[in-house]
Amino acid sequence: MHNSGIHFIEIIDLLRQNIAIIDPRGFIVSVNRSWRLHSLEKGVPESFEWVGVNFVQIYNALAVDDGYPPNELDAVLEGREPFFCKEFKSSSRLETRCFTLEASTIYSPDGKTVKGALVCLTDITQNKLLEQNHLETLAQIYTLHGLLPICAVCKKIRDEHDIWNSIESFLEKHTKVEFTHDICPECIRRLYPEYSSLLDKSSCS
Repeated sequence: MHNSGIHFIEIIDLLRQNIAIIDPRGFIVSVNRSWRLHSLEKGVPESFEWVGVNFVQIYNALAVDDGYPPNELDAVLEGREPFFCKEFKSSSRLETRCFTLEASTIYSPDGKTVKGALVCLTDITQNKLLEQNHLETLAQIYTLHGLLPICAVCKKIRDEHDIWNSIESFLEKHTKVEFTHDICPECIRRLYPEYSSLLDKSSCS
């Protein structure tokens, strides 16, 4: 097999995902460039040394708000499960953030001995906010497809806050529709009968 000179660790370092390699006891062996850059953005000092940090403790501290068992990584680190993926929330005094953790067992060449695990920790908070916005938009669309309480006399529509709105204001609030105003031929004939003959001529031409 041709040796390109590109090593496994170098490839991981080029990936945009935040990746760490941990040993069978759960201690970090190495982290890639994206992991370090993301840590700097979150306020971790540049001088901080990740190698030797217990990743299992980091994960348990982050995931405790979501009620996950503290030994979820054990199955991967012991080779009982080759892979797992979890989404979880982590709250602090200032904010709540969402993460995805993926972990895969790393085996020795014989395929039996566990050498550790490759873990990818991703902050998906922004994606979750976008997802929530999409759900709210879909809820608005559903409202317009459902039954709308409309006044039989003035044609105003009652919204979800029990406020009566004109049709124009209701649609402007719940959609991206903008209105321009015109007068239909029937209303012109009723309000301005003197122009009816002009409408009749235009319809015949």
